[in-house]
Amino acid sequence: NAYSDNNTALARQVFSMRGRQKLFRDHELRGYIDSLDFEANGNQVQWHLLPESPDICMLTLNNPLQPGDTVLITTPFHVKIPKGVTSRLGHIGESYQITQWYPKPAVYDRDGWHQMPYLDQAEFYSEFGSFDVSITLPDNYVVGATGSLQNEEEIQMLERYSTDTLWTRTGYYRADEFPPSSENMKTLRYTAANVHDFGWFADKRFNVRKGTVQLPDKEVTTWVMFTDQEAYLWQNAVSYVNSAIGYFSKWIGSYPYDSFTAVQSALNSGAGMEYPGLTVIGLAGDPYLLDQVLAHEICHSWFYSAIGSDERRYPFMDESIASAYEARYMEERYPGKKLWEIGFKNQKLARFFRIDEIPVQRMQEIEWLVPAGKNMEQPVNLPAVDYSFENYGSIVYYKTAQGFNYLRTYLGDSLFDTIMRDYYRKWKGRHPRPDDLRAAFELRTSEDLDWFFDDFLGTTKRLDYKMVRFKDQKVLSRNKGKLNAPLIITETAGDSVSSEFREDGFEGKRWIDVPSGVNSEITIDLEQKMTEINRLNNNVRTSGLFRKADPFQLRFLYTIEEPDKRSLVYIPAFDWNSSDGIMAGLVLNNGTLLPKPVEYLFIPFYTFRNQGLTGYGRISFNIKPYNNLIRTASLTLEGEQFGAPGNQNYRRAKVGLDIGFRPHDIIEPLFHKVSGYWIAASDLRQIEELLPAKMRSFVQIGYNLERPGLINPFNLLVSSESGRS
Repeated sequence: NAYSDNNTALARQVFSMRGRQKLFRDHELRGYIDSLDFEANGNQVQWHLLPESPDICMLTLNNPLQPGDTVLITTPFHVKIPKGVTSRLGHIGESYQITQWYPKPAVYDRDGWHQMPYLDQAEFYSEFGSFDVSITLPDNYVVGATGSLQNEEEIQMLERYSTDTLWTRTGYYRADEFPPSSENMKTLRYTAANVHDFGWFADKRFNVRKGTVQLPDKEVTTWVMFTDQEAYLWQNAVSYVNSAIGYFSKWIGSYPYDSFTAVQSALNSGAGMEYPGLTVIGLAGDPYLLDQVLAHEICHSWFYSAIGSDERRYPFMDESIASAYEARYMEERYPGKKLWEIGFKNQKLARFFRIDEIPVQRMQEIEWLVPAGKNMEQPVNLPAVDYSFENYGSIVYYKTAQGFNYLRTYLGDSLFDTIMRDYYRKWKGRHPRPDDLRAAFELRTSEDLDWFFDDFLGTTKRLDYKMVRFKDQKVLSRNKGKLNAPLIITETAGDSVSSEFREDGFEGKRWIDVPSGVNSEITIDLEQKMTEINRLNNNVRTSGLFRKADPFQLRFLYTIEEPDKRSLVYIPAFDWNSSDGIMAGLVLNNGTLLPKPVEYLFIPFYTFRNQGLTGYGRISFNIKPYNNLIRTASLTLEGEQFGAPGNQNYRRAKVGLDIGFRPHDIIEPLFHKVSGYWIAASDLRQIEELLPAKMRSFVQIGYNLERPGLINPFNLLVSSESGRS
């Protein structure tokens, strides 16, 4: 019923992210469930839909259900399947994606009932149970589903399909074409125990491949099902699935089910979606990206499927941990993988732009550094519905994943894996909460982990250590942030690592002993495992004039900024006006992707007619205070000079202060900004009259109110200007 009209929680969320549209007023897009008739132990019971939540109903039992008692609740139901262009449920033509499709009991746990509407951004919290599902459909459909298929004849048919290496089973069909449905019908039966969801996917065009994974305690059957659309990628997908199950079983505990099925089908909610023993993947476009998304969804088998955390309230308990293991797995599988290999896919072009050495992992760090640099971060432990669209991805999937891998680096792989195996074994099927995860760590280590569980997960405190100086085989480091996390410090001599050691977190300044005497540079977090918000102050040289000079990169036209290097991007520029004639120059900036404490843009020109310099320049000094009413404060110096009639120049200079305030609601923010500028410029009237132009100055004070977004965006600027001229 989330698809039933435009007043549901799903519709409101979709509107907030994509803007107003017909959506569920369109009959094709609309879905619903009806014909409900609930009975308890054979007797009808009263039930009603919750106000403003037509996808949640409440039953009132005829007799109280005492602890230890049971009740059998039954109902018929009929589902109208929507066109599969919104979120996860639907059909595209005669291809079916059937998820969240049956009346489902809410979880009742230590905190009471957890009834929740269906949403696109935010997943689910469901109760464990046993499923016995029969699906009747034309017999040329191939089905991928949760649980174990019970039809031996169908299993043998799938095995025959899996040997079709000549791609002859269905012939080639476009994405919007389907072979005719068979007139013969079949009924497939699936059973699953101790799972909290059941999804299934059906398509007449599926190719099939089968594999097995031998674990110490069992053999797992793996299936992949895919159309011709990306068959060139999916023909190798069994090896990806098997590899991920093997790695995660070693790190976390044995895979919880007897089979796993990966399906390539229509998906309009992310790159992949997990269900117990099953995942659906959209179009990947690249072998590495397919392996990556499969690994991520497979890892959910432990934390989403088997453990059953409340992902709606604590998305980091599943999504972030799965992302951390995904990153670990990809680094293990593809050591030395470069970003250009999945982005540019052209090494010569990447080498031309000098970005051919950037590790693929760097992009995930940049994903969360952008909103962090805007001072728009949110804490990690929020409910999924409280995140802005940008932060849900950057914080839950990227920053927190890096944080968990930082914790693993701090504790060491062996101890971290032991803790996570204990946690999985104890809480399998029991809906753990964050305190339970924390207790698993504190049981196995005496290290103070408050910095992680209290500050990193519970606040937006920033991690920012700075190297101040080196003296007498010691380095002075200062904590410029609020997060007192441990440091990883590396000594290097040229390109060789002399030693790496760990220092516990601290406030203020601390002199730190450097163990090795063989060093030319000492760096905080050389391999970029920590969640440092500013890496440009992390190194100090042990000798030389410019001991704290950061690594520098000169880039032509374009760059992907590396957080630990200063960038200077230069672009050829040409201009013309009637006084200067043709001008040639450069655009110079220090990168435009990552917000920085200092940002500049200079465009100097040489004018051939007057044989002099013209151009424009701007430099801004930005302050972003932590947990403050003021979100950003920027002091900007700006100036320009160009030729003007009368053999003179037009000049303008500006000094400005902009103060942006933190919005009350970060999901649908309303931004307030005040500004004050002093501006001096050549008198344009005098220039027009070919008189010697004097500089005129004035003050401008303004207030700006802005609501960005797709629904009713607006911008209001009120300004006052004053000057003697």
